[in-house]
Amino acid sequence: MAKKRKDTKILIIAKQNKLGIRLAKKLEKQLKPFTDEIYFDRSTSLRAGMRGTSVKKFDGDIIITIGGDGTLLWTSQQIEKPVPILPVKIEGHGFLCTTTYKELSQNVRRIFTKDYKVVERTRIKCSKGTLGLIEKFFHKEYPLALNEIVFARKRPSKILEIEFKLDGVPFLFRGDGLMFSTPSGSTAYNASAGGPIIDASLDIISIVPLYPFYSRIKSFVIPPKKVEVTVKNGECSVIMDGHGGEYVKPNTTFIIEKGSPLKVVILNEQNTYQKVKSEFFI
Repeated sequence: MAKKRKDTKILIIAKQNKLGIRLAKKLEKQLKPFTDEIYFDRSTSLRAGMRGTSVKKFDGDIIITIGGDGTLLWTSQQIEKPVPILPVKIEGHGFLCTTTYKELSQNVRRIFTKDYKVVERTRIKCSKGTLGLIEKFFHKEYPLALNEIVFARKRPSKILEIEFKLDGVPFLFRGDGLMFSTPSGSTAYNASAGGPIIDASLDIISIVPLYPFYSRIKSFVIPPKKVEVTVKNGECSVIMDGHGGEYVKPNTTFIIEKGSPLKVVILNEQNTYQKVKSEFFI
């Protein structure tokens, strides 16, 4: 039996379906010969009957997500420590995932020898520009977005009016909404809305108008600078990666800016453009 390494602390976060839970249990058995410090997020631990811990407070060596892009995005919003994440695909597209479960099973030892590469993925942050005394007390910070931040109209029958400023220059938009996307998110909602597919190694942000109504605003690709966004008219929802967010009133101002990056583990190098071609062009 391989010598156990007590110093390697691992958190497993699984998609909450039968396959995800089954593979989480299986992975624990594969990791056990190398370390006793194996934990599960609380939802997975309840279903798997294993040791659970808080994702937010986890400060170990590595997090392994088992599922797909949704599991990774959820985890990205939960973590508070800069712990690297190995996103494992078990079903679906899983474009953001860097390995499959089969590949991980064949390379378990490399997790403990740290025979892998860690890259940083851009995340963006949304915060309210001005908060009253009551708002400061009740308002919670929005989670960082690995894919996108979307300002979308709450009611389908009402047009949204938004102003955003680039280096102090105002642009007025009317339509369904406005999207700010990272390179990682460029292949998701951004691509569906007609935005550009961006190499994940670039440190830039795309701004994509969603169904403009008599508006000449076009898509922008900008460096990760601060952008001031004001909801001028209409009921609006602000959403991060399809999860966190809230409904906001007119005349609410936000600041979009670069947040702390997400550290992602890569076991084997992948050709980004081949992956894009396989997923989107075949």
